[in-house]
Amino acid sequence: MGEADGDDELMFRFQRDHDYTAFEELFGRHKDVLLRFLARLLGDIAAAHDASQQTWLKVIEVAGRRDYLAQPDARFRTWLLTLARNHAIDEYQRKFAVTRTIALTDEIRESSLNGPTAGQQSPDPLDDTHRLQIAERLSEAIRNLPLEQREVIALWIAEVEPAAIAEITGAPRDTVLSRKKYALAKLRSALSDLLLEGDHVRRSS
Repeated sequence: MGEADGDDELMFRFQRDHDYTAFEELFGRHKDVLLRFLARLLGDIAAAHDASQQTWLKVIEVAGRRDYLAQPDARFRTWLLTLARNHAIDEYQRKFAVTRTIALTDEIRESSLNGPTAGQQSPDPLDDTHRLQIAERLSEAIRNLPLEQREVIALWIAEVEPAAIAEITGAPRDTVLSRKKYALAKLRSALSDLLLEGDHVRRSS
């Protein structure tokens, strides 16, 4: 089995032949994206780990029933995130209040907030304290978004295309784009004072 094997082919090998090597390859390819998506959606890392495990068990269950069918206009990852999203909302969203901050990387922060453009100098390992403040504020702001906006942002950060987000959430594409627009505006507003402070520090250095 080579690296070039597509996700659908791996899933079919697992479903048809009980090929657990194929399942392990699928798991390796998608586990990190799935966990990050669930962490942002649920706002609780322990719940995200549990939901991730339950999602992979659901994949095994679907394969055992031979119910997986490749869709010409949808990727395996889209199907996987749909399983995860539905499970998380059904089983966890009602149970878990937000109790902790999830540390976000600078890369996620920049992609979420139109960070430094090419050629612009990144902040000095700035003040690690300031960077931590931004990450914590962003995490809190994401958690405080309405569920409909939070799931769109979580899927967008996971590099899911708007059309696929619409399929996963059951909302029209224009609605998805509107939710993303309003969510990003709220996130920028929540971070405005800290980002201005960071710009001031960079100009003064």
